[in-house]
Amino acid sequence: MANPADPEDTASIPADADPLQLVRQAWQDVLGTDEVPLDTGFFEAGGNSMLLVMLSDELSDRTGRELEVAELFRHDTVRAQARLLDPSYEPEAPAPAAAAAGRGRLLGSARRGRADSGPQQPEGSAAR
Repeated sequence: MANPADPEDTASIPADADPLQLVRQAWQDVLGTDEVPLDTGFFEAGGNSMLLVMLSDELSDRTGRELEVAELFRHDTVRAQARLLDPSYEPEAPAPAAAAAGRGRLLGSARRGRADSGPQQPEGSAAR
């Protein structure tokens, strides 16, 4: 984890860079997509643990600050990671409806997964 008292650990985003755009561009490169939602978690956006390690490396290269994978796991959206890189950064808050819709999609997929995980019978067989 970064230690602000250590001068080598205080490197951050360049003064003229927008933290949100810097993080968004890193996600685009790692995920291989142009569509990166600001308020969707990394795993929900298509990431996995290996890609999270790659994102950590990418952000570290872009900022000069070593980022722990655990930090990115705890700060799992583009907005949260922008604030992690620059605590003084205050991005616009997500619209409440957008945040609620994201939670609804996540809960819906979890519920569908649970409903789909029941015992499966081969096609054409009848329950006895």
